[in-house]
Amino acid sequence: MKKTFLILSITLLGILLGSNVMGQDNGSTSNTLSLGMPELALLSSPSGTINLQLTTATAGEAVASSIRDSTARVKISSVIPGSTTRTLSALVTSVPASTYLKLMVKAPSTNFGGTVATYGADVTLSTAAATIISGIGSCYSGTGALDGYVLRYTWGLDNPATNYGLVRAVAGNTSVTVTLTLSAAS
Repeated sequence: MKKTFLILSITLLGILLGSNVMGQDNGSTSNTLSLGMPELALLSSPSGTINLQLTTATAGEAVASSIRDSTARVKISSVIPGSTTRTLSALVTSVPASTYLKLMVKAPSTNFGGTVATYGADVTLSTAAATIISGIGSCYSGTGALDGYVLRYTWGLDNPATNYGLVRAVAGNTSVTVTLTLSAAS
């Protein structure tokens, strides 16, 4: 009887414990994430002072009619909303009488990523903003010294055959400021 009771107790204990065993079913769970990407419009031109001088070393010769420099760069980080684009514009505080200042944007370095945009026209700068790059989308230009769009400045005499007599020397250099502005996405 003790043996039967022992077997019956073990069996009953096994049934009771077996019914309390829980197993993993094939359920699922989820996580809620909040993802964000802010609109970015960052611009820098770490170039130092660019020296452009119209001069000559030969008596009887006119000063050079123009001089160019392509050492300046403009670096951009842009993230646009939807299918909008941005423009980059430039203006100059002033230029000496009977001269002009032009700006041409040239290809960015190979570190550029994203939408390159439209550039390349030689634009005569004035005190009114002029578009120098259009169609800027989401992009970045790199952060190295040679990264970014190349800016080629050309300073020259405005119609030297007619206006040379209006050109005046300046003690030292005349300092002008070119302001670059990255537009809001539109």
